[in-house]
Amino acid sequence: MDKMAKILIIDDDPNFVEATKAILESKSYKVVAAYDKNEGMGKINFEKPDLILLDIMMKKMDDGFTLCYKLKHDPELKKIPVLAISAITEETGFKFSSETDGEYFEADDYVEKPIKADDLLERVEKLLKK
Repeated sequence: MDKMAKILIIDDDPNFVEATKAILESKSYKVVAAYDKNEGMGKINFEKPDLILLDIMMKKMDDGFTLCYKLKHDPELKKIPVLAISAITEETGFKFSSETDGEYFEADDYVEKPIKADDLLERVEKLLKK
């Protein structure tokens, strides 16, 4: 990409947001954060991000799923790649598969927390090249 890619993190865990922001900014990405569904939608419309990192299991459990669905069904916004992130396996023992369950909420990719910095950066770069 010629310009500095802008990434929006939507996650209700401030510690995760700050750690992820530091990783992404170390690679010269411009990073913006939102901490719930409504703030996220506002920042999507205002910031026009190149990529969204979205916690699909925020405190209000359907917020991430609902937001991802909205993004992927809006003619203007569906072009923005979404990397869905969740600690669902830690919290419930449920096992997501990035190959099959990502389709359920229509994200472009899915990772589980915790995620290693190198893996996160590799996935971000891959989605930005699409």
